[in-house]
Amino acid sequence: MARIVGAVGVPHTPHFPGIVRRGEALAPELERLYGEVAGHLRDLAPDVLIVFTSDHYNTFFVESVPIFSIGVAESAAGPGDYRELPACEVAIDAEFARRIQAHVVRAEFDVGMSQEFELDHAVTVPLHFLTPGMEVPIVPVFVSGLMPPIPLSRRCHALGAAIRAAVEDDPAPKRVAVLASGSFSLEIGGPRISADSHTGVPDPRWAERVVSLLAGGEVGKLVAEAGEEQLAQAGNAGGELLDWVAMLGTFDPGAPAFLEAQPGFGHAYGAWRADT
Repeated sequence: MARIVGAVGVPHTPHFPGIVRRGEALAPELERLYGEVAGHLRDLAPDVLIVFTSDHYNTFFVESVPIFSIGVAESAAGPGDYRELPACEVAIDAEFARRIQAHVVRAEFDVGMSQEFELDHAVTVPLHFLTPGMEVPIVPVFVSGLMPPIPLSRRCHALGAAIRAAVEDDPAPKRVAVLASGSFSLEIGGPRISADSHTGVPDPRWAERVVSLLAGGEVGKLVAEAGEEQLAQAGNAGGELLDWVAMLGTFDPGAPAFLEAQPGFGHAYGAWRADT
C-alpha cells in the first residue's frame, strides 16, 4: 500500500536560481534554506512526489481554466516561461496520477485530467533546488489560486485529504512525499509593488500569521482565516497559499521538522514528517 511519508513547502521565485548561479549577496541564504528543505526531502526517500502548484497563466489560459486538475502525461518539459531558467524534462508517474485522479473524481471532486502540458517556473524552480541527483517522478496537481474565482480554502484542504485517501487506497508500495509551491503575500506587477521592484509584499502581517499557524500546527485556524478577502488582501498572487493548504490536507501535520520565513519576500520554507 502506498503511504505519504512527509511534505515540504517552498517558494518559487524565478530569479532565485540566477541569484545563486551568479553568487549574489542573497545566494548563501537561498542555498541554506533550500538546502535544509532538500535534506529533509532526501531523508524521506520518496518514490514519487505529489506537487501542488498554481499555474501562472501558462498551462491554462483563455481556452479553459480548471479549478483543479491533475497532470497524467508521461513527462512534461519546462519551464514554459522564463527562458533564462535551466530547461528540463520532468518525469511523471502517469499511472499513479491517473489512479489518483479517478479516485478523487469518485470522491466527488470534479478534478480535470491534463494529458499534454508544459510546466512553468512554479514547478521547475522548486525541483531545481530540491531534487538534484534524485530520480523521483512527480504527480502535478494544479490549483487555480491566481485566476478568480479561486477555490475556497476548505475545499483545497479537503482535496488534499481526498488525495491522501487515494494514495492510501493504492496497492503500489510507494513512499509518497508532497510538495507545495508558493508564497503567502505577493503582488506581481500590480498597484501594490514595492518602490524598487516589480513585486511587493502587501500584507506582511498575514505572512507572519501564516508562519505562526504553521509552526503551531494550527491548520484548522489557517484554513478558517484564509478566506477569499484575506487572500486578495495578500496580493494578486496571495492565492498561492492554497497550494500549501492542499498539501496540509494530505497528512496530519504537527510541528514542522523545519520552518523558516523570509519576511522581506512574504514566504517561507518548511518540512514535515508524516510519521512523527
